[in-house]
Amino acid sequence: MLHVLPTSKIYVYCPAGVISGGPELLHQLVDKLNNNNKEAYIIYYGPKEHKIPDAYAAYNIKLAEIIEDKLENIVVVAEGQFDLLYKGINIQKVLWWLSVDNFFIIFNRILSPKDIFKWNVAFGFRNLGSRLIQLLYGNNTFVHNISLKKISKMPISHAYQSEYAQNFLLKHNLTSLYPLKDYINTDYQINLNGENREDIVLYNPKKGLEYTRTLISMTPAIKWIPVQNMTRTELVSLMRKSKMYVDFGYHPGKDRLPREAAMNGCCIITGMDGSAGFFEDVPISNLYKLNNKEVSREDISKRIEYVIQNYATCINDFEYYRRSILKEKDEFERQVKIMFNL
Repeated sequence: MLHVLPTSKIYVYCPAGVISGGPELLHQLVDKLNNNNKEAYIIYYGPKEHKIPDAYAAYNIKLAEIIEDKLENIVVVAEGQFDLLYKGINIQKVLWWLSVDNFFIIFNRILSPKDIFKWNVAFGFRNLGSRLIQLLYGNNTFVHNISLKKISKMPISHAYQSEYAQNFLLKHNLTSLYPLKDYINTDYQINLNGENREDIVLYNPKKGLEYTRTLISMTPAIKWIPVQNMTRTELVSLMRKSKMYVDFGYHPGKDRLPREAAMNGCCIITGMDGSAGFFEDVPISNLYKLNNKEVSREDISKRIEYVIQNYATCINDFEYYRRSILKEKDEFERQVKIMFNL
């Protein structure tokens, strides 16, 4: 467990120059700590300029270049930067599981094949094939030196952003667990104006695109728009004239796009992969959470058409989801205070 002293310094590693949900959450943590009289710092890494992006200028952020490797101090890294934990010897370490899936994707070359297969069989076979090809050509860059069993024996505390991640950690006997979930940016306020809504379905082209393309071809009367290359203002404007957000991709953590869409008056339909399979992470009715491995594409496309045609009624089914989202900021602050003894 963490031992936080009044003199403790807390360092949070963050990729430089990246504007997305994960890095924003890292800034939100430092902001909450500094606003509660702790000494907290962002440490940027990577090739981009090590300065605070304009998107995070409103947060109370201090920067550091290196950690002070003392027992009283704490370093926090997201799961995708697990290797950064080796930089300190004495400092207390926190691995923050913002995602489960990205851990396996990023470290697939050094993770135990057994762990990879237990997580995802299809990905395990692809990974095994890559390792065999590398071995045959005498260029084996795969080195198995990390396993979840080894990690469970390391002096690391684990924070989790989703119930999906907590379930994963418990299943692999990872202990010293802290809930540390996130909240969406407060620029997103509830807007349920249905008068100017168009028959538009939004989707994330970075996830489940092949499956989504099939649904698009089956619903020609509906306009599908990918959510990509937009400013925050453009995204909000688009969500406020759309009727639905659909996501049948993997949900590596408690995703922000479904919440942002819900807060701006979109109905939500998801699959059940990753965090979407947990009601605590995506608290919507099973009328809108469809297992695409069991439910046919025809039935899913009909459900999408039904919701579009009956938007004025269906939007009321997401009231609980919206109210849950509104509570997230207070819950995050409570969890930060408990974890860091504020």
